[in-house]
Amino acid sequence: MTSVRFTTQSGWRRASRRPAPANSGALYIPGLAFHATPGPVLAVVGLSGGAGASVLALLIAATAARQSSGPVLVADTGGSTAGLAAHAGVTAPRTLVEIAQRLDEGASVAGTFWAQGDSGVRVLAGGPQFTVDASRDALLRVLRDAHNAHALTVLDTGTLARPAEHAALAAATHVAWTLEATADATMRARRVLERIVPLSRPEILVARVAGTGRPPLRELANLADERCAPLVLIPSVGGVAGRRLGEVAEPAQVALQAIGGVIGR
Repeated sequence: MTSVRFTTQSGWRRASRRPAPANSGALYIPGLAFHATPGPVLAVVGLSGGAGASVLALLIAATAARQSSGPVLVADTGGSTAGLAAHAGVTAPRTLVEIAQRLDEGASVAGTFWAQGDSGVRVLAGGPQFTVDASRDALLRVLRDAHNAHALTVLDTGTLARPAEHAALAAATHVAWTLEATADATMRARRVLERIVPLSRPEILVARVAGTGRPPLRELANLADERCAPLVLIPSVGGVAGRRLGEVAEPAQVALQAIGGVIGR
């Protein structure tokens, strides 16, 4: 049976990176420093469209890659929006689902699968996809190998609307549910989470605060309590493409530290 291995091109060996020194001028968030493989697999799930899952996934992964000695991967599950690749500013040779599809077909899969993003993060994401599909077994095999080869793997799983997104959720060791910090978004998020049994893995509820409106803190706290999940409020950071990591991450550093504290346990 063909097996995928996430490695460098040179002898298929995994590379390691030195973290950025704390005094280098780069934003340093110790909770997001990962050094050993296999490391955590974080699924970032949008509880509605526009919840900011792609931006949050990239922000976590890029910040971690900047200060981790082990390799960090961020990947999405394909689909029509291609948001992760657009935010990262790079496109991988193949997407996660394309690799899994080739495994289903019995075709060989070789070479480097990711593109190198800013801050050293490995990006496994491509352009819009409408017809590419793969079996759950093949997807889980690719995700297992990605897990084994990385100190942190962050998966942008969209809104769980496609089988590939469900496979990514199943492969995760940690889950971050994301939503806008508004009354309407909280109500819609509750409807979604009522259909999902609390997981046996750590969960985080990440609410994105945008504009000047007052977030519904009581409702958000109640929702987090029902999931036995810490509530993390994160400011809206806008688009990521073309901006320096420190500029994007600095207003969110408290939230990123809290997220890192959960997934680093």
